[in-house]
Amino acid sequence: MIEIIYLLFQYMSNALYIIVFLNMMLHLFENDKKINTFLYYALPIILFWALYYFPEYALKHKTIPYYYYFSVLMSVCLIWIFVFLRNRYIIEKLVYYLYYFTVYKCIVFFLGGFLYDHEPTMDHYLYLTLDITTALVPTFTLIYFRKFCLKYPLHNVLTYLKKYQVALLMYCPVSIFVTFQLADPSLTIPHAIFVSVSAFLLVFNLPVFYFLYAKIGENNEARIKLGRAYAETSAQLSRYKYAILIEEQAKKERHELKNSYFYIQTLLKEQKYDQIDAFLSKHIGELSDNVSALYTNNTLIDYILNTKLALAQKHHIKTYTEILIPEKLSINEETFCTILLNLLDNAIEASVKEKKPDLQIYMNQKNQYLVCCIKNKVSYNVHEVNPQFHTSKDNASNHGLGMKIIRRAVKEAGGIFDTYMESGYFVASILFPIQS
Repeated sequence: MIEIIYLLFQYMSNALYIIVFLNMMLHLFENDKKINTFLYYALPIILFWALYYFPEYALKHKTIPYYYYFSVLMSVCLIWIFVFLRNRYIIEKLVYYLYYFTVYKCIVFFLGGFLYDHEPTMDHYLYLTLDITTALVPTFTLIYFRKFCLKYPLHNVLTYLKKYQVALLMYCPVSIFVTFQLADPSLTIPHAIFVSVSAFLLVFNLPVFYFLYAKIGENNEARIKLGRAYAETSAQLSRYKYAILIEEQAKKERHELKNSYFYIQTLLKEQKYDQIDAFLSKHIGELSDNVSALYTNNTLIDYILNTKLALAQKHHIKTYTEILIPEKLSINEETFCTILLNLLDNAIEASVKEKKPDLQIYMNQKNQYLVCCIKNKVSYNVHEVNPQFHTSKDNASNHGLGMKIIRRAVKEAGGIFDTYMESGYFVASILFPIQS
C-alpha cells in the first residue's frame, strides 16, 4: 500500500513543481494566447511523465540517474515558457528559471543528502515514508519562493541593467547549480576534481556579491541625495510662492487702505465722528482677529510653518506652538527648511491616523543651541513597532526617505538628531549649534 502511495506522491509532487513554476511565470509574463490555461499546465506535466518514466517502464531501467530527472524537468519547463509566453523577455525568463531550479536543487540536496546516502542500509518502508515526508519541504519552499518573486519582480528592473550586470546576476545560480550537479551520486567524479571545480566556480560569487551590494549602496545614496534635492527645491519654491503671496496681499491691503483713508476723510469733512469711531473700532477688531499667523522674521520658515499648521487644522489636528528663533540662522536656510518640512510631514501623516491627534512644535534658543522639538501623539510605541521607520505606503521604493534625509541633513549641519517616546508622544528633537 505504501509503495502505491509513494508512487502517486511522486507523480503529484513532480506535477506540483511544474505547476508552481509555470504559474509564477504566467503571472510575471503575458500568455501569447497560443494555448488555454488548462492545457498550459496539463501538457507539460504529461510530457514530463512520458519522458521521465519511459526508461523505467518501457526500457526496464530500474534506476534512473538523478541528473536525468533534472534534465527532463528543466527542459520541459524551459521549452514551455519560451513557446507559450511572450518571447521578447528571453533573458528575464532565464533569470527566474535559473533561480527557481537552483533553489529546488539546493533544497533537494539539503534534505536528501543524508537520506539517499543511507538508502541501502535503511528499512525500505521507512525510506519511502521519509522520502514522502521530506518531499513536502521543497514543495512549500518553492511556493514561498514564487510569492517572493511575485512580490519583488525583477524583470522590469533588468531592462535598466547593463549586459554584464545581468550576467553577474545569473552567474550565482548557475555556479551553485553546477556545483550541486557535480555532487550528484549518480556521477562518478573523483573527489579532488569535484572540490577543485566547485571551489573555482563558487569563489567568483564573492566579488559578484561585493559588486552588487556596492551598487545597491550607490543607488540608495543616489535616492537619498535625490530626495534631499527635491525637498530643497520644494523649500526654495515655497519661498517664491510666499513672496508672491505677500506681494499680492500688500497690493490688496494698499488698495483697501486707500479706500479706507478716503472714507475716513469723507466722514471727517461731514464731521461724523461717531461713524469714524465705529469704523475704526470694527477694523481694529478685524486686524486683531487676523493676527493668528506665525512670524519668525524669516519668510520661508513662516510660509512652511503656516502652511503645515493650516494643513493640520484641515485634518482637525490640535496644534500647539512655541517658537522663538534667531532672526539670522547660522545654518543653511534651505537645509533647515528641508529638515522642518520632512519632520512636519511625518508628524502630520502620523497624526491623521490617530483618533485624538495632537501636534506640538517647539523652537527656542538654549545656551549655544537652537532646539527644535516636534511632538505628535501616537497610540503605540513607534520604536517597538517600527524601529527602522519603514513607510506604510504601498509604493515603498518611492517613500520612506524622510528620516534618512533628516539624519543626513542634520549631520551635515553639525547638529544632533534624536527620536524617543514621551508620555504617549513620538518626539523628534534636533539641536543645532549657533555660531556667535
